[in-house]
Amino acid sequence: RRHSPGDFGTTEISFVIISNQSHFVKKNFQIFGNNIFEVIFLKFWKQLILFYIGGIGYVGLELLWRRRSSSSMFVLGGVCFLALGAFQRLARRIPALLKGLAGAMIITTLELTAGLIVNRNHQVWNYTNLPLHYRGQICLPYSLLWIPVALAAMELHSQLNRVIDHSASF
Repeated sequence: RRHSPGDFGTTEISFVIISNQSHFVKKNFQIFGNNIFEVIFLKFWKQLILFYIGGIGYVGLELLWRRRSSSSMFVLGGVCFLALGAFQRLARRIPALLKGLAGAMIITTLELTAGLIVNRNHQVWNYTNLPLHYRGQICLPYSLLWIPVALAAMELHSQLNRVIDHSASF
C-alpha cells in the first residue's frame, strides 16, 4: 500500500525531516573530506536526533497517561532516552529484568533531579497522594511502571541508532 502524506503521524514526519537533514548535514558540512570535525558534528547530530525522539516519546506518554505535559518533560525525556541508550550499550549481557530495574532507577533518578529543579511547587506533577513517595517528586508505583517503559526505550534506542547510522552512513 502506498502512503500519502496524510497517512503519516507527527513522529513519522519528524523522523523523515530529521533523516533528510542528516543527509544535508553530511553533504554540506564535509570540509576536508572525512575529518574529525565532520565525525564529531555527525555524532552530535545523531545524539540530537535521538534526544528529540526521546523528548517526543516522553511527552507522548504523558499526554496519553495524564492528558497534559510540559516543555520540561520534553527535555527530561530526551535526557532519559540518551541515558538509557548509553546504559544499553554498556549492559548488553545483563538479563532483561535487571536491565529494566536499572533503567527504571535511571529514569526515577532523572525525574527526581528534574523535579527538584523545575517542580518545586508541584506545578508539573505531584505524587504526595501516592504511596511511598519522596517529596512528591517520585513514588514507587510510577518507578515500577518505568521498568517495561525502560526496556522498550532501550530497544527502541538500539533500533533507531542502527537506522540512523545506516541512513547517514556514520
